[in-house]
Amino acid sequence: DDHRLAFAIGDVTGKGVPAALFMAVSRTLLRATAARNSSPSECLALVNASLCAEDVGGMFVTCFYGVLDTRTGRIEMCNAGHNPPYILRADGSVEPTPQVGGFMLGMFAETAYQCTTVDLGPGDSLVLYTDGVTEAANAGDEQYEEERLEATLERLATEAAVTAEQVVG
Repeated sequence: DDHRLAFAIGDVTGKGVPAALFMAVSRTLLRATAARNSSPSECLALVNASLCAEDVGGMFVTCFYGVLDTRTGRIEMCNAGHNPPYILRADGSVEPTPQVGGFMLGMFAETAYQCTTVDLGPGDSLVLYTDGVTEAANAGDEQYEEERLEATLERLATEAAVTAEQVVG
């Protein structure tokens, strides 16, 4: 609506055409369910039940779904087995979001999902990512990993805070 912005990120199991089709179905279900203005937890529970009813042979999708109230900066969010986002604060600090939610979508039909909220202030950012980032490997077959992602985000947040301070100052 005029003051709420819904957003999501997901990652499907498998590769190729079957995975692409499963993600397309998952995305369509999420969009259709979210349009009914249900809470993120209700939305994910309904999408999960629909995917489980299809029983597509062990395929599932992880999903992080949130709704930002643009008037207040409050995000109501729910996580279905996805990598938890990070908050980059305007002061240069980095915080992981609370880890609540439930199982991946399409795994267990009777899964309940929990929501939580976080508040973004002016200049704060929310960083969403998939395991494609943390599992990326260099020529030496070393993965990027969570710790390195966090260190990179802390460096970027600090640089942004210093730049903002210089602009304001």
